[in-house]
Amino acid sequence: MEKIMAFAQNRHAHLTDGHGFDHIFRVYKLAEHILADYPQANRDLVLTAALLHDTYDDKLFEDIVAAKQEVVDFLTTLDLPYIDQVFEIIDNLSFSANLDGTAQALDINGQIVQDADRLDAIGAFGIVRTLQYGFDRKRELYNPDKLPQTFTSKAAYHAAEGTTINHFYEKLFQISESLHTEKAKQLAGARDHIMREFVTAIEKEWADVYGD
Repeated sequence: MEKIMAFAQNRHAHLTDGHGFDHIFRVYKLAEHILADYPQANRDLVLTAALLHDTYDDKLFEDIVAAKQEVVDFLTTLDLPYIDQVFEIIDNLSFSANLDGTAQALDINGQIVQDADRLDAIGAFGIVRTLQYGFDRKRELYNPDKLPQTFTSKAAYHAAEGTTINHFYEKLFQISESLHTEKAKQLAGARDHIMREFVTAIEKEWADVYGD
């Protein structure tokens, strides 16, 4: 696991858009936290997938095929018995991959990783990460004339040029209802609340002063 963590740390060291190793480590710790309630899960598989879940994300790497092959080559050197399962989890994990209903259903191992990743997308850390991503991509922060959109495909989701605040409506406010494990659902309530308070404050400050 130390080798896998070092690989992930090196992979994400240059990222400042909310997908740096700090995010990866929080997902790893959240997965550990959820695992305590699910002794039937494969701990090593869950933690490996948690550490590697963004290592060939198409938002972060231009050549996804090459990026994935690097991960395959690395895991092959470790001779792990669950390599195929790691990629099965990663390939069916993301919010965008599940928009059109074609993503493969995840078992308890994948559900724990997905819940851990989604928990770090919401709450106080989720707010910070959303702002980081928006600033990195030079997105407009807020524009009341640009309404949130509904997406039915990964391509449309990634092609959209909406505002950072709209991202809360388009994705983050939906996350609490998409979680699988009871532990994740328990943690999500307060995180969802603080996000909604933040967005409401942005909208109110705008309306009170600039909304004429």
